Amino acid sequence: MKQYLMYLRKSRKDRDLELQTGSFDTLQRHRDALLALAKQRGYSIANIYEEVVSGDSIADRPEMQKLLAAVETGAFEGVLVMEVPRLARGNTKDQGVVAETFQYSGTKIVTPEKIYDPADEADEEYFEFGLFMSRREYKAINRRLQRGRLASLSEGKYIAGTPPYGYRKVKLPRQKGYTLEPVPETAGVVREIFQLYTLGDPQPDGGRKPLGSYAIANLLNARGILSPGGVQWSAAAVRDVLKNPTYAGYIRWSYRPDIKRMVDGKVVISHPVNRDTELRKGVHPPLITEEIWTAARAMMTSRGHAPVSSSKAISNPLAGLLYCSVCGRSLVQLPQGSHGAPMVMCPTAKCPTVGSRRDVVEEALLAALAEWLEAYKVRARSGEGENENAEAIQDAERSIARARNQLDALNKQKDSLYDLLEQGLYSKDVFLERSRVLTARVTETERQIETLRKHLGALRQTELTRKSVAPSIQNVLDVYATLRTPAEKNALLKTVLDHVVYFKSQGGAWRESDMQLYVYPKIMAGELLIT
Repeated sequence: MKQYLMYLRKSRKDRDLELQTGSFDTLQRHRDALLALAKQRGYSIANIYEEVVSGDSIADRPEMQKLLAAVETGAFEGVLVMEVPRLARGNTKDQGVVAETFQYSGTKIVTPEKIYDPADEADEEYFEFGLFMSRREYKAINRRLQRGRLASLSEGKYIAGTPPYGYRKVKLPRQKGYTLEPVPETAGVVREIFQLYTLGDPQPDGGRKPLGSYAIANLLNARGILSPGGVQWSAAAVRDVLKNPTYAGYIRWSYRPDIKRMVDGKVVISHPVNRDTELRKGVHPPLITEEIWTAARAMMTSRGHAPVSSSKAISNPLAGLLYCSVCGRSLVQLPQGSHGAPMVMCPTAKCPTVGSRRDVVEEALLAALAEWLEAYKVRARSGEGENENAEAIQDAERSIARARNQLDALNKQKDSLYDLLEQGLYSKDVFLERSRVLTARVTETERQIETLRKHLGALRQTELTRKSVAPSIQNVLDVYATLRTPAEKNALLKTVLDHVVYFKSQGGAWRESDMQLYVYPKIMAGELLIT
């Protein structure tokens, strides 16, 4: 007896209809109809392939791949399907694959309305036309879906699939779309990650020690807290949390878009990071403040690792911190100089920068930090810096308020343009000209607000870190000499230093030479100069 195959696929339209009615299963309904057809015509069904995914291409539909592999054998008389579009809605290449597979194998396509025989020229053309129309319908549906998703995105709704760690995806009440709701257990972990990274871990002496992503991962694993993937935390997983703007109340889209390329005749899909992705303010509650988010981004940008292979131990406590003032390259350490002690020097050939003993540079660096700390304490007691920063924050807040009021006024003017046009007070040309002018002013005002907002975030970050400045540097001065390994000293220095620019053009001991260090701390504005 001739055997037949059956292919069932649930489309997006079917799923939407099921959600609206909730009274039937599309696949079950189609299965019953095709089985009744097979019974009526006396067909023997060898296999039933059921597709519950709606992919754009054959590569995304595993059951379709199995069906085509079976059809290629030529062992089956036909395939039962509810309609031709259920077979292929992919691109022209996919449609050609489906058409040729049925044509070369001589396999019929059986629907409740018609039997398509690939050996018949008229049926072949009708079948190919059906595939073409199904592709057009698919593109139209996809365009509507994308427009709807972008509209939801502009309204601050969450349009991605899996919610980020710390949230659950919930339906918005009395409206279409979804948003995010904090999960108390994991949301607390997210807040702690940002706190450990920006403010640090409390120490017995009352200070705080900022932790990197690796240290935070170890701390969470020691507590038995699982990562979003249900496994132990890694430094990369911690960094993914720190980089996600969703926790600050934003929505991002197309952060890792699908990029398709032809490689050796095959379509290869990659997912590169789109660093220019646009952020929208979401309707979901943020887990951290704007100030903490800004601080985390700034610290992640400034933090770095010593330029040492992972297979080697750090032997230079100043690794990754000292840079030549002439050529900008990182200074390297020589095991032993003429004085019998390790030396630091510029690796560039014929660079005029003169090297120094490493311990001499360390001494100068610690002396500079001690000098700055004393001056800072005097300034802090007088309240000078705090008052200046508070006034700057107030000025920035007032500027933002004025700019927002101006933006509201411009938007009202834009709304009134349509009323004036409808009333006949404005001609079409006048309306367009006024609209162009107002649009330009709105764009400029929005740009001004964004610039002021970033400036305000930087000022607030300065205020947040002000109280941790003195304890952090004091901790370096107190602990540095007690540390046993260069790696520990290097990590300690990097808690307060971004980089140090080294200048020296004459030989001799420190006090007798022209050595200068320009020290750039992480948590303070400006620079330190040592002569």
